[in-house]
Amino acid sequence: MLTGIIQIGEYILKNRTGDHDELENIIESPNDNGRYNHIFKITFEKTLEKILFKSIEYEEFSNDRIKKYAYKKGSGARGGDRSPTSKLTEPAKTVNKIKTSIKDILESSDQKSEGYDLYKELLNCYDAESESIIKSLDEKVKSISFAKGESAVVTVNVLKDGQELYVGDFNIVKNHLLKIAQEQYYNKYEKISKGTGVCYYCKSNKDVYGFVSTYKFYTLDKVGFVSSGFKQEKSWINYPVCGECALYLETGKKYIEENLTSKFCGFDYSIIPKFTFNVNNKWKFIKLNLERFEKQKFSTADASKRNLLKSEDNFLKVMSESENNLNYNMMIFREEQSGSVFRILLYVEDIVPSKLKNLLKVKDIIDDISLFKGLPGKDDSKYDLEFGFDKIRFFFPNSKTEGNYDKSFLEIVNNIFSYKKVSYNFILGRMIEKIREIFCREEYFDSAVLQALMIILYITKLGLFQENKKEVKLKMVERNEKNAMYLDFIEKNLDVLDTDFKRAVFLEGVLVDKLLNIQYKERGSKPFYSRLNGLKLNEKVIKRIFTEAVNKLNEYDKNYYVELESLIANYLLSKNNISDDEISFYFVLGMTLSKKFMNPKDDKEGVKDND
Repeated sequence: MLTGIIQIGEYILKNRTGDHDELENIIESPNDNGRYNHIFKITFEKTLEKILFKSIEYEEFSNDRIKKYAYKKGSGARGGDRSPTSKLTEPAKTVNKIKTSIKDILESSDQKSEGYDLYKELLNCYDAESESIIKSLDEKVKSISFAKGESAVVTVNVLKDGQELYVGDFNIVKNHLLKIAQEQYYNKYEKISKGTGVCYYCKSNKDVYGFVSTYKFYTLDKVGFVSSGFKQEKSWINYPVCGECALYLETGKKYIEENLTSKFCGFDYSIIPKFTFNVNNKWKFIKLNLERFEKQKFSTADASKRNLLKSEDNFLKVMSESENNLNYNMMIFREEQSGSVFRILLYVEDIVPSKLKNLLKVKDIIDDISLFKGLPGKDDSKYDLEFGFDKIRFFFPNSKTEGNYDKSFLEIVNNIFSYKKVSYNFILGRMIEKIREIFCREEYFDSAVLQALMIILYITKLGLFQENKKEVKLKMVERNEKNAMYLDFIEKNLDVLDTDFKRAVFLEGVLVDKLLNIQYKERGSKPFYSRLNGLKLNEKVIKRIFTEAVNKLNEYDKNYYVELESLIANYLLSKNNISDDEISFYFVLGMTLSKKFMNPKDDKEGVKDND
């Protein structure tokens, strides 16, 4: 994973110097979550004689001024911010945090450095005017209308010679942040860890550091990560990284966060390209591939965040069009405790573009099946069902009512991307379990059933189901005018109805749905619903339901389905070679698709779609 990150970081620093500098890898956006849209500026004015506190000014947050804000979060959940730009908590606390950061800048700087005298004077004025600053900030904050969940950022500005200077305009601040960035690689936990050795990445013999932790899953405050007799100061022996490669890692990580990170069914995920060649002198190829991602603007587009690798305009499409000398790693992760803990939930390595192309190709095939076209939507509208991993997530959610299926869901995702076998019985079992819950609540279940069918067909087409299908001898049925529509449907959907017993169960579901609709027309209710055993079906129950359904239709004197009943009876004579979960699924599938088999009598009796 880190190899791909370092390749990107090296490319950025060596080829984008015009619009990128070292400081950009250190500073952060104070509005990375979109909740800090307001900026309060503690504004001072520099005259010939002294610095004066002027006022609290307001502006809206702008991405164009991120370098000027020069925000850098402190280490640890309660650490103070490292520059005089801080997220607002309480006015008094925020003002004091900023004062502390100004002191830190002066203490770490040479007294002869540019800007030292101005910042020393600024601190004296800030200290003397603290009460006035707190009061003015409090009043300004109360005068602004915040949306729910919003907060603000507080920073320090200086008016000098007709110019408004932000924190990031002062070299004394920039140098302070650069120094912090370098020190974090070897000065931590009240220990110094550096020495001379071979860098893990560039293989050069030079000064190397021991506290380079690009992601917080590698932390040397835990004994398990420390070798060399558990001495933290010796950790540079365990994982030696030179300053240059450490900077490449930080740059690559930031690029991935900003351009290759998005949302995926409630998870955060990143795509990490990894070039299979030596990147030196291959910058043009890298540039071409990264720019194709950048054009999509995945990390900021709301539509992309909501969808799980769903449409053609997404990561999967771009990845599949790459050459095979570029592989991808996919990392699904969760950040906890305000970002101080980084948990990798799933890591899929070496995803090859040609295999991704096949995933998309199969998706297109499944999406094009007529069963998923022109489905009834709201207000008499129609829609097409399209495959995406969100369909799998529907059956494997994380909710208080249904439970936490995160682990199972991520295992399925991993197996699909890695082309590993998936358990058919496990997936079907969970899907029919959820469908039963919807069925027993007498809610609309068609959408859930079709999503389940779509998942089965997609994984089947990829050849990833674990359980091998056995060859089954199928009955020959004589075609006539009245049974033709049923046989035509079966022939068009052999991937679904590939055994006689499945056909029997499916067609019985069609028949039962016809009966339920007739009952509703006659009585305003569907009493036969209670005879379906909560959709917990087996061969014995299916045969009982068939007999009862035929008798009930005869009682109503509305048995318009003699040819359908004849087909069911014929298919039921075949050997049962499917599980009870499959019986339940193909039965409810028949109920869902019963409107595909409308005859004139249905129209006359006002038989409608299942609701």
